[in-house]
Amino acid sequence: MGNRSEAINRRRWVYVRWLDPIRGFGGAFLLKISLPLTTDLWSYLPGAEYGLFVAVLGLGMIAQLYTRREEGVLLGPVGYAVGMLFVLVPWPAAAVAVVSGITSLFAFRQVAAFFGFAAMVVGLVGMLFETPIIWLLPAVGVLLIPVSAGLMTGRTLEIPVPAETQSKN
Repeated sequence: MGNRSEAINRRRWVYVRWLDPIRGFGGAFLLKISLPLTTDLWSYLPGAEYGLFVAVLGLGMIAQLYTRREEGVLLGPVGYAVGMLFVLVPWPAAAVAVVSGITSLFAFRQVAAFFGFAAMVVGLVGMLFETPIIWLLPAVGVLLIPVSAGLMTGRTLEIPVPAETQSKN
């Protein structure tokens, strides 16, 4: 029972890894259309529904961080954040933020750099594209949750990879 070779396990992991952006996009999209958030002006925005929207987005991101695999580690939900980002801001702003985040991830070799730089860039590019602040604030906030959680708990952020391919550093 459960006798699988490493190749089968590795293939299975490749397919599961790409579900994260779809899960993040689908959840944020369904939440956004289920609430009456049709305005871009603060004066017409229903406060309770907007508060619920922001709270559920934040709790969803927090729920992605914790793992039991290793001590002192938080998972960096890069795919989940990318999916949510494409719901909250226009796609050009989200695309530029994702590219800059991935570039900083490779440049600094830290997952927290992805979230920090993507939050900064989505804020700046979102203002350039005149994205309403109602949608820009949750996008920046959701991206800063993993960085804040890592700083407050003293844990490092890691990208979830299969156990047999993790580096031994």
